[in-house]
Amino acid sequence: MKKIQTIFDRDWEGNRGVIDKYIDDSLPRILESCVATEKLDGTNVRITVCNHKVVRAEKRRNPSKLQKAQDIKEPWYVDADEYDPQDKYIFEGIKNTNFQEIPDGEWGGELVGKNIQGNPLNSNFNTIVFFSLGKAPVFEDVPTSFEELKGWLPKQKSKFGMNCGIEGIVWHYADGDMYKIKIKDFK
Repeated sequence: MKKIQTIFDRDWEGNRGVIDKYIDDSLPRILESCVATEKLDGTNVRITVCNHKVVRAEKRRNPSKLQKAQDIKEPWYVDADEYDPQDKYIFEGIKNTNFQEIPDGEWGGELVGKNIQGNPLNSNFNTIVFFSLGKAPVFEDVPTSFEELKGWLPKQKSKFGMNCGIEGIVWHYADGDMYKIKIKDFK
């Protein structure tokens, strides 16, 4: 699994917030042809589905400090355990998710809900939103310049949550690449 890149470079010597410089000069043109979706504040999971049934649930594992020192930078997935108390909300989210429209395969998603990340979406239950299947809420006419995004993001209301703002935006490119920006990136 590849981490989603933030569209702007960061102030690595200072507060690590974003600066007014794209990570790639061609990015403004790329973003024009992307689909912009709401970045949901949750926990990344991967679910394997067969005949509309979950046959495997995985959670994201980030590299430890030791692994980062060994140049392991990208996260990966490990199996979630139905009997591990740390994973109980993953399985609660699975029970609250409708898999009738989910095709067979491995699908990345965001576990969101009342027990996840302090419930920023004001949800009444835990569920999984399959961003890899285009299930995240779409935003039209999203600006892409530094100053416009800095002002625009905090004014947006969630299309998924109840009476709350958004965490940020994820742009999905046709080749599978994704780019993001979060409100908290503007420090």
